[in-house]
Amino acid sequence: HPNEPTMFATVVRLAPVCVSKPALRRGASAPKLAPHRVASLGYSRPSVMARVNLKEDLESVDPSETKDALLNGDAGEKFQVAVGIGGLVASGIMTWSLVTLKDTGCGLPPGPGGVLGALEGVSYLYVVGLIAWSAITKAKTGSGLPAGPGGILGGAEGIAYLVALGGVVVGVMQVTHFGFIPNAIPVEGGPCFSP
Repeated sequence: HPNEPTMFATVVRLAPVCVSKPALRRGASAPKLAPHRVASLGYSRPSVMARVNLKEDLESVDPSETKDALLNGDAGEKFQVAVGIGGLVASGIMTWSLVTLKDTGCGLPPGPGGVLGALEGVSYLYVVGLIAWSAITKAKTGSGLPAGPGGILGGAEGIAYLVALGGVVVGVMQVTHFGFIPNAIPVEGGPCFSP
């Protein structure tokens, strides 16, 4: 539908407020929160400084440093690179799954021998595990995971949080629009894929 906002626009515009897809289809516009209302809810207003810091963070990512650590680093650096690469791959697969879920009401198809469905499930678990590791580290040390060689682990951590937020939004949209959350494992007569 041409007037329907994208998932990203929905997240940005709706922050703490939800509007169902059917209401949007009927022509209702997504609510916009006034800056003073956003501030009263505890959300800070975006600042130019925040955008500048994001730009600096993105510029600090160094793929050659990541590659060098993977080839010549110690075991700790290699572990951080491996976890970071795994987090990026898992986040990509989870994003593909969420977009498919948003559009069709079902996740990725099982694929040949169930391999694609298995990758999807493992990706969700990986992202949740990465976020749990980050949260536990934050609780113990006061800061999240280390950036890792070339910023790969910190990048994977940040993207995992964004994808998880997208998952919450898509989950709410799924229940609102389709009325169900698909089964993690295909079941006979299920709404998505049957074995």
